[in-house]
Amino acid sequence: MKKIKKYPKVLLVGRTNVGKSTLFNRLAEKSESIVLDAEGVTRDYIHEIVHWDNKTFDLIDTGGIALQKTKDPILGAIQEKVIKLLEKGSLIFFICDVKTGVTQQDKRIAKFLHKNNRPTILLVNKIDNKTAYEENFNEFYSLGFKEIMEVSAVHGIGISDMLNKIVEVIPEPTEEEETKPKYKVAIIGKPNVGKSSLMNLLISQERSIISDIAGTTRESISELTYNSENLIQISDTAGVRRKSKVDETLESLMVKSTLSTIRTSDIVILMVDASALKLSNQELKLLSYALEQKKSVLLLLNKIDLLTEDDKEILKYNLSEYDFLLKKIPTINTSCKSKKNIHKIYNEVEKSWIRRVQKFSDIELNELVKEEFVKKPLYHTKIQLKLFKIRQIKDAKVPTFQIFVNHPEWFGNTQLGFIENILRRNFDLKGCPIAFIKSKV
Repeated sequence: MKKIKKYPKVLLVGRTNVGKSTLFNRLAEKSESIVLDAEGVTRDYIHEIVHWDNKTFDLIDTGGIALQKTKDPILGAIQEKVIKLLEKGSLIFFICDVKTGVTQQDKRIAKFLHKNNRPTILLVNKIDNKTAYEENFNEFYSLGFKEIMEVSAVHGIGISDMLNKIVEVIPEPTEEEETKPKYKVAIIGKPNVGKSSLMNLLISQERSIISDIAGTTRESISELTYNSENLIQISDTAGVRRKSKVDETLESLMVKSTLSTIRTSDIVILMVDASALKLSNQELKLLSYALEQKKSVLLLLNKIDLLTEDDKEILKYNLSEYDFLLKKIPTINTSCKSKKNIHKIYNEVEKSWIRRVQKFSDIELNELVKEEFVKKPLYHTKIQLKLFKIRQIKDAKVPTFQIFVNHPEWFGNTQLGFIENILRRNFDLKGCPIAFIKSKV
């Protein structure tokens, strides 16, 4: 098994709405934290490996914390996670907002960080506001930190100094391991279908916050884990609701985050609450989007333990309406609560990857497809459509076939569907996308 590097963790910590996510987006190269001028937007932490001046570290954007007693189970879970992360941090940036000055929450967090005894730098953000800077900056010395740095995350002021300080303080990686995943898996679905529970089960840790409250997961959360001998990335995404249920700005950003994760993944797990006894329009749209994006798809019918035998028959009948889609997709009945069939998911995910990268004999392809064109000729306005040759594009990301025909413009969805059905009948392509390139002879 290949090794990976365990990089030092650099944490961005502070109360809500001080600019942690904006700062994270400045420093990170790929991930993007949702930024919105409202409290509590980041619910769970996100992280990314960052490189600077020949050093590498794991940058972590935490959820906003107050470190006070709360009846909100989600806020409580956020605080617990941040506290555990702080114990592992090589360097902590405590971020405050010069516009508001020092608050009681800032004082509470500062007191905790002094007790935590980890290397901590006070980072005063939004210094581009000159009036606020002159009025409020001196207050921050009262928090008792030896080192104070100034930045404007929005305008990029002080970012280079911050990065230079990071590489000066952090230790070297402790262990070499593989960092690039072989493939990426996204878990998608409506809110409260069990995505976060599944994520935690698959990676064997409490990574995603679990709650019955819709909208707990607000941005995609990704982790590396092993499937067989392959290092893979699994992402838990925000639940997507139908448009009439979406609160303008925040949820539209959540939807964009989910769709972006689908586009950058190889395999998509659509998770459905089986106790609903049907697929909703929103789930069908998510399924269609994943298929349009040429992703391998796996359907999970979760909470199957809640169904009676009659319920199962109703579900089977309701799903039969979409047989034209679902017959092409592997389906697993699961229960995250009882862990029923969870072990089968990794097996099916691995099969999905093998299907995506399989190679076909051009000789066999031509024999199969050309024979079917002889058995069942295709016509367009009484003109016979002819296929002279078919070959696989070997370096494509999904099984892609170039067809050489007499009239490429007349090979539309129906004609390509005819060829696709031939391939699916003769090869193991369940849940696997197929693409075509049309060429004129």
